[in-house]
Amino acid sequence: MNAPPPLPGSTAHAPPPNAAQGFVTVLAWLTIALGALGVGSGVLQLLPAQAANDPNLQLLMDALRTGTLPLPPILRWTMAHNLELSLASIALSALTLWLGWGLLRRREWARLGFIASLVAGTVLTFGIVWLVPALIEQTLSLQPGLQSPGQPLPPELASMKTIATVFSAGIAVVFAGLHGGIIWKLCTQAVRVQFKPMP
Repeated sequence: MNAPPPLPGSTAHAPPPNAAQGFVTVLAWLTIALGALGVGSGVLQLLPAQAANDPNLQLLMDALRTGTLPLPPILRWTMAHNLELSLASIALSALTLWLGWGLLRRREWARLGFIASLVAGTVLTFGIVWLVPALIEQTLSLQPGLQSPGQPLPPELASMKTIATVFSAGIAVVFAGLHGGIIWKLCTQAVRVQFKPMP
């Protein structure tokens, strides 16, 4: 006996509910794990930042402040602001952990917040690509004889800078595609129906 045809508007072609539920659950646990690891690593980064009375650390910080340590300005700034960056890392990781918990509990604010975080992360990734050429030029300028002040890079070094920039842009495109796929999945009907609407 033949089965009756599906009714109009039926979900015959929709993905199985269990697959959509599994996607959200796995995504939530991955987000929780990444957030917890981020908080832990941020706390570990605070340990050297708190050792402000260490004489060796004081010498390093003095060299950073006076510019006598041969580091690119971007890296010098990063090392000089280690404490602030560690605290920001902990805060962002805690936010990630909170969003993961919300996804696991199927909270609509967590779904929207996670989508917003993916968009922000994609924009930030492409923004970092713009820093790559400047970082390479600053690094090469610290090497004696590689680049004269105010002069363009030699062809072999210019090609290295181009390769590094293209490679960084390729990584950013891959992450953008991955983030876009997750965002699309979170906007599908099978996923959205799992989340409790916000009051």
